Amino acid sequence: MTRPSPRIATIPPGVDFLATLAGQIIAGGLVPGLAYNPEDPLSLAGATVFVPTRRAARVLRSELTDLIGKGSAILPSIRPLGETDDDA
Repeated sequence: MTRPSPRIATIPPGVDFLATLAGQIIAGGLVPGLAYNPEDPLSLAGATVFVPTRRAARVLRSELTDLIGKGSAILPSIRPLGETDDDA
């Protein structure tokens, strides 16, 4: 039985992390089969992206929206790992 090779993505230091991550999500460079398709607004909807804070979630959402431009899409679910509400 052959195992798939691990997929490791890196972002160099000094580069805008969230902008680079958004660009790779749109281009399909992170997960095979997951890329923005302008003809299919649901092409990103099945993904979940975990980020460290709510601020990072807002910025990533904004970066994705900017890259999509005038097209329409249901964005991936973007979940912050920290800063959770204790009341929930």
